[in-house]
Amino acid sequence: MIQSGVATGDITPEPGLMLQGHWNTNPSHTVLYPLEVRAIVFAEGDTQIAIATLDVIGVTKATTDQIRAQVAKTCGIPEDGVMIVCSHTHCAPATLPCMSMTPDPKFMDRLVNTTAACIAEAARTLQPATFGLGCGSAHFNINRRPLPGSSSMTLNYGGIVDRRVRVLQVTKEDGAPLAALFHYSCHPTTLSGSHGLISSDFPGIARNRIERVLNCKALFLSGCFGNIRPAILSETGGFASATKEQLDACGYELGDEVCRVAAGMRPKSAKGIRARRTDLAIPHGDLMPEDVLKEMATDESQRGQLLAGSWAKQVLEMAASGTVPSEKPTEMQMMQIGPLMLITIPGEPVQEIGHAIEKNLRHLSADLWPVGYANDEVGYLCTARQYEEGGYEPNAFPYYGEPAPFQGEEAVILETADALARGVR
Repeated sequence: MIQSGVATGDITPEPGLMLQGHWNTNPSHTVLYPLEVRAIVFAEGDTQIAIATLDVIGVTKATTDQIRAQVAKTCGIPEDGVMIVCSHTHCAPATLPCMSMTPDPKFMDRLVNTTAACIAEAARTLQPATFGLGCGSAHFNINRRPLPGSSSMTLNYGGIVDRRVRVLQVTKEDGAPLAALFHYSCHPTTLSGSHGLISSDFPGIARNRIERVLNCKALFLSGCFGNIRPAILSETGGFASATKEQLDACGYELGDEVCRVAAGMRPKSAKGIRARRTDLAIPHGDLMPEDVLKEMATDESQRGQLLAGSWAKQVLEMAASGTVPSEKPTEMQMMQIGPLMLITIPGEPVQEIGHAIEKNLRHLSADLWPVGYANDEVGYLCTARQYEEGGYEPNAFPYYGEPAPFQGEEAVILETADALARGVR
């Protein structure tokens, strides 16, 4: 019988650090909602695996490897069996060396140490568990891809969107809830980080709602929402940053749906936990034309210097010295917990990639959740068609410090997901 344990930790900083995600130039000043870590461990026989969810925009593979090394040392869970999932809130301090921001070393140490400690604590509290799977829906997300003939984000009512709210309820032997894992596809950009408010955004609000109602710990698993965001409208009909009331409404809608789905479950005992991961490399495409890079490198505006100027200079230097990398090394991971299989994607996958993984692996007996923003953050991962169409996501690679757009990433990700599910790698 599978056993499980859960633990939580706080990583909320004192106001003053810059928040990462919306080109911020002013420090944070207020804690609206705390930033937290949630950890859950599953064990069966000699096998143990762990999932930790973090209220930050993302982590590098190096940070994930730091956490894994600590966990392996303190509680013996192998590195292949530790998954780190980020909510991708834009209202948390910088954790990625991109967008002209450098993570604060003290905050990063706190994040690594707290996460490892939470996993170790969860491993000390193992008890027999049963499992229930269910699915509902929430409707505050929308596709943001540009319409034909435009290049800016828009409320694309005809674009693909996934409104499923998927739930794994972990229950104690006496029938009381122990934990709820919930999965949803929507950028946590309900509130703009440029306002200086530290916040876990709607995932944290939903999580707190679930924990009050179900009296158990809740963990948010990010879906494939690279091109999906909250449908918060401005007076002119475009996207806007939410009021607190709108922010809370999104979190309540998601949290209440998780509770509704959980209420109808009949948890059962389950067998089988396993995890594996593999390295992969995502190819880079062509550099921008040299004249375009030179023009960007001389942009004297504040935004130009912050976002493009220094990046373009670095790319020109790499091109001149012949050191432009041809690919981006990263990883993917598979984890199975009884009736559920998770497959991680190391960046910001668009919704189409998540659906393609599910379609390709629909023959599996387990329910499959593609999990984005996990273990590494390499930037936007798009389809070939989206590169042809243009728009923000295929052209955001400079913000992540990549010298060129990726090329063929959808095929690489689908091939790797298939291999992981079949146990080839």
